Formats: sequence, C-alpha cells, structure tokens
Amino acid sequence: MAGDPELDADAAWMRQDWDRRAIEDAEHYIYTRDSGSDVAGFLESGRANYDQLVRPYLPVLLDGRAARNSRALEIGCGAGRMTRWFAEDFAAVDALDISEEMLERARTMVAEHPNVRLCLGSGVDLAGLPEESYDLAFSYIVFQHVPSRAVVERYARDAARVLKDGGCFKFQVNGDQSPEYVARRKDTWQGETFSLAQAREMLEGAGFTLLAAEGAGTQYFVLTARKGAREAERGPRSYILPGEAWAEAQLLEGWHDPVEGSWRPVEARASARLRMPLGDDRRVFAGVYLWPGDDFRPTEMSLFVGGELAGRVTEGAPGDQYLEFALPQSVGEGTLAVVTMTFEPPPTKHAALRILGTYDARRA
Repeated sequence: MAGDPELDADAAWMRQDWDRRAIEDAEHYIYTRDSGSDVAGFLESGRANYDQLVRPYLPVLLDGRAARNSRALEIGCGAGRMTRWFAEDFAAVDALDISEEMLERARTMVAEHPNVRLCLGSGVDLAGLPEESYDLAFSYIVFQHVPSRAVVERYARDAARVLKDGGCFKFQVNGDQSPEYVARRKDTWQGETFSLAQAREMLEGAGFTLLAAEGAGTQYFVLTARKGAREAERGPRSYILPGEAWAEAQLLEGWHDPVEGSWRPVEARASARLRMPLGDDRRVFAGVYLWPGDDFRPTEMSLFVGGELAGRVTEGAPGDQYLEFALPQSVGEGTLAVVTMTFEPPPTKHAALRILGTYDARRA
C-alpha cells in the first residue's frame, strides 16, 4: 500500500522504466508493432482490442446501462491507444498511468475528447479517485508488467473501492505457469504471473464475484469480475459466455470446442437456449469474429429468437462485429427461447461467437 517502502520502491522502479520507454518508443513498448507501422495503425490496434474485449460485452459489463450514461476507468492507459475508443462510447473516462511521459502522448491522442480526464497514478493503488464512482474498470497489457503480486492485489482491492455496487472489473494479467517463467526474477517488463486459483482468491478477497476467466495459463489471461456477491441465476441465463463451463447446458447446435476458455468457432447455424429479459426495451445481441483471409467474402448474419427474425446485417469486412436488435414482440418476457445465429453464405473459415445474449436496456 502507499507508504510501504517496498511497494514505493517498486513504484519508483516502474515509473522510471516506463518514462524511459515512452521517450525511446512509446508505441512499441505499449503494443509491439512491426517496424514501419504508423500512428494510425497504433490507434487501430486499440480499436481492435476495444472491439474484441469491451464492445461485445457492454450489456453484461454495465448490467443493462447505456455506456453513454456511464463512467469508465482505464488503469494503465499509456499513450491513449484504447482510451479514445472508450471516450467515443462512454459519458466520462478517467485514464490513469504511472508515467508522465506516457500521459504527455495520451494528451495528444485524446485532445478531441473533452470527456477524458488523464490522471498520474501512484503506481501502487488508485489513490485520489473517488469511491463508488465508476461503472466499469478496465486494464489490458498493464499488470503483466508489474513485478509485485502485492501491487496487483492492491489494485484489485482499490478497484472494488472505486466501482459502484454491481460494477465490473475486466483486466488482464500474465497467466504463464511454465516452470521457467514462474522461477524467473520479475521485472517491469516480465512481471508477476497468476494461476486461476490465485486470481480467484485475489478477486474474492477484494469483494468481487468472478464472471469469466479467459486464457488461463497464457500471457493473455483476461478476468471479468463483478463487485459484490450476487446470487447466481437459476437455470438458463440470459446470456452465454461460450468458453465458460456453465454455458454448455445452454448450447444446442452448431458449436465447436472453446478456445482457451473464451470464444467458440461455430457452424453456419448455431443455436442456444436463453432466458428472455423483462422490460419494455428488450434486445438480443451477439459478439462475432469473422476470420480474415484472401478468400473472405461478404457474409449475411441473422439473429432469430423463437424462430422469428430479429434482424440481419451484411458484413463485408473480417474481424470483430457487434450485432444488436430489438426482440420480436411475440417473445414472452421471462420465458426460455431458442436464439439462433445464421451465416449466409457460410464463411470460408469458421466464424466465432464471443458472447450471445439478451438484455433489457431499461436503464439506458
């Protein structure tokens, strides 16, 4: 915690190293790129990660609230690679970093977004940020560089402090459990690593309920947790995270095995049984990934609920896609219904689903 000589020394070490890296080549150290790539490519990588990790999950992360009415905290914003994409969706974004040199570059990146506030962090906690003020806290490719487990645990506890009740914390740590990595001396580039059991213990100790764990055992171990102990939904849920074991009972047809506890490749027709929400603004949504390739062709994606078409779009580009449509009025509130997604023509390579669900946008 702040004032602890050992943690303060770690913070000073991290600040010095990341100021130096920012001066040398901020973009390279934030998101390693091929030589010759430009700022536009750097920002597009941020958008790609936002579309992969955040956008498809917002109905769950924000529990039905609209991002335009919500406040986000980005821990470790660096030069603003992802910050500007948060700014386009959220009402307000506080972006924190340990390096003043990185923040100088972020000021340029987010200059056109007055809803962003850049904050110099202590390197060990979220001191100075108000309690119970954020709807979402997020961090990506940041904690993997922290050499101290105690510092990461402190951030988790402080994230619970600054989040509203029911708010979500989505973040990535290094999950590499190979004997070679576990045994090596940790530094400000190759930092601490967490097993699933260690991550769960950290989150539960901070007052979170773990919702999803993706990529356990890999460098890109992504965790999603909700503040507070909420009773699990009984029976089928209103959404599925296809990599989670509990989702198996709701999958019906067209699903392949999950990849690293995350997305699942699907056939040209994939179905799942979901619980329909209550409310006057009920919606069905899906996060989809279409594989790129020289043989990629435009694909018509359709969502059906209870056999009735909710909506369809034709996508002419590969990558992450987000679909959201109003639920057909014939679908009863609180009932169970089959949600089916189809692809026409079938993709030349598998499409994959990151999330499929329904929600009530009553709080939008």
